[in-house]
Amino acid sequence: MKFDKETIIVLTVCMLLMLAWPSISQYMGWADLEEDAPAAEVQQNPTAAVQTKTVPASPQKALPAKLTVFECNFVKMGIAADGAVRSISFKDYKNSDEKSDVTIDADGLPGLFALAIPGFTQKSDFTLVRNSDKELTVSYVVSSGNDKVKIFQTFSNTGDYIVNCRYTLCNLSKGNILLPGAVVSGAPVSPWHTLSGDKIRAKSHRMDIYKVDGSFEDIDADDDQEDFLLNPPPQVLWAASGNKYFCSILKSNMPFTLFQERRFFEDNAGKEQPIIAAGAQLGAINLPANGSSSFEFTAYTGPKIVDNLSAFVPNGEKVMHLAWGPLNYLARFLLWALTLLHSLCGSYGWSIVILTLIVRSVFYPITAKGNESMKKMQKVQPLFKELREKYKDNPQLLNQKMSELYRKEGVNPFAGCFPILLQIPIFFALYAMLDNAIDLRHVSFLWCKNLAAADTVLQIPLFIDFPMIGKYLPLNPLVLAMTALMVIQQRMTPMSMDPAQKKMMALMPVIMLVFLYDLPSGLTLYWTVSNLFSIIQLWLQKKRNQSPAATVGAK
Repeated sequence: MKFDKETIIVLTVCMLLMLAWPSISQYMGWADLEEDAPAAEVQQNPTAAVQTKTVPASPQKALPAKLTVFECNFVKMGIAADGAVRSISFKDYKNSDEKSDVTIDADGLPGLFALAIPGFTQKSDFTLVRNSDKELTVSYVVSSGNDKVKIFQTFSNTGDYIVNCRYTLCNLSKGNILLPGAVVSGAPVSPWHTLSGDKIRAKSHRMDIYKVDGSFEDIDADDDQEDFLLNPPPQVLWAASGNKYFCSILKSNMPFTLFQERRFFEDNAGKEQPIIAAGAQLGAINLPANGSSSFEFTAYTGPKIVDNLSAFVPNGEKVMHLAWGPLNYLARFLLWALTLLHSLCGSYGWSIVILTLIVRSVFYPITAKGNESMKKMQKVQPLFKELREKYKDNPQLLNQKMSELYRKEGVNPFAGCFPILLQIPIFFALYAMLDNAIDLRHVSFLWCKNLAAADTVLQIPLFIDFPMIGKYLPLNPLVLAMTALMVIQQRMTPMSMDPAQKKMMALMPVIMLVFLYDLPSGLTLYWTVSNLFSIIQLWLQKKRNQSPAATVGAK
C-alpha cells in the first residue's frame, strides 16, 4: 500500500477513532458500562396496567424489614414477610468483579410472587413456618374495613432455578367477601450492565409473552408508553421479563391476563434505565364465610439456557433472542453445536475453534471455487481494460464484447461474490450466538480471562488524561492478531480492482480494528481462526496451481 497524503490522513483518523471508540460507543448508547449498583431511587411506574396505591400500615403492624433466606438449587431468595421475593441471588454467576453474586433486587417494584388485592392494603399478623429445606410458608392478614382475609403463601423448590408459590386465601369474616381481583407480580429485571457491571454491546432488555392463541410477542423495555403497554392486556400462557443473559418466566396451570410493570431509575452515568416485570391479573375471587380459595404460580428465574427454557414452558427458547428472523433458528443450532462440542472437549475456547473449522470446512469447496474465479478475473483484467479503452464511446457494444470475453475465458463475474454472500448469514448467526451465550461469560481460554469480554492483557499508560480516552489504552492481542491476519489474507486474495478500490480495501483492516477493538474475545477468537483458515486455504490452492501436474494440465 502506498503511503500518500490521503492514506496517512485516513490512518490517523482511524487511530484516533480507535482510542476514543469505547467512550463514543458508551456515550451514543451502543455499549453500556455500569460499575456500581443501580441508584436506589426509583420513579413511579407510569405505564403499569393497574395502578395500586399502598397505604402505610400503623407502626405496630408495620411490615418486618428483615428478609427470610430461602435457598434453592443455584439460587438464594430473600422473601419479605408479605410473601414478596425482594432479592434473588445466583450462586454460580458473579458480577464483573468476579466476587459478589449476580443479584436481582425489587428496586421499587413489588417483587416476585407479591400479591396485591385492590382495597386490601392493611397488613398484619406476619408468621413464617419452614416446612423443610425446600419448602416454607409465610402467612399474613390483609384487611379492608371489617373484611379480613388470611393469606398463606407456600414456596417450594421444584427444579433448577424453578420455584412454585401456592396461594391460599381464607375468609376470616362472618360474611361473604367478593374480592375485586388480584395481581401476582413477576420478578423485576433491570438491564444486564446495571445488574452486573459488565460492558455490553447490545442491551437486549425485553418483555416476552406467549398468548393463548399460540402467538408470541416481545416488547422492548425502552419503548414509549403506548408501545410498551398492551391495551387491552392479552390472555397469556406465560410471561417473561429478561435482559441479555437472565430472565424470569411466570406461568400458572391456567391462562391469565398479563400485568405489566415498569419503573425507571438513573444509573451512575445519569442515564435513565427501566426495570420491568411481567405479572398476572386475576379476576374476581369469591370467598364465602369461613371459606377459602387457592391458586398457584411457578417461576423460572435464572440464566438463558435453551434446555432450561424449553423444558419449563412451550416455546420458552424464544426468550433467548439470539438473532432476528430466520437467523435466530440458525443461531440456536450453532449454540446447540457449541454446547455439544463443549461436552466432548470440556473447553469453550477449543469448542469455538472446532466449530469455526467445521463451518469453514463445509464452505471449503464453494470458497475454493470463488477464489479460482477471482484469480481468472485478475488474469483477464488487462483484456477488459483494452476493451474499455477501445469501446469507451459505445457502452452497448462494450457490454457485448465483455460478455463474449467472459464466455471465451470461462469467467463468471459473480462466482467470487457468491461464497461471501452465502457465508454472511452464517457469520451473523455465529456473531449473535457468541455475543449472547452466557456459557462464555467468565470462561477463560489461553490468556483470555473472559470469552464474553475483550482479551485485555495490560493497560498501556498514555501519560495524559485524554477527554474521551482516559489515561490507559487496553492491549487486546486477539483483535490485533485478527487484523494482521486480515492484511495477510487480503494480500493473498486475487483482486480485480482499480487503484482507488484497492486502496479502500487496504484500509478496511484498519477500519475494522477501530470498530471491533473491544469485541468480546470469543468473537475475535472465531474471526482469527477463520482468517487463519482462509490463509491456509489460499496457500494450498496457490501451491496446487503451481505444481507440475497443474501446469501440465493447464497446457
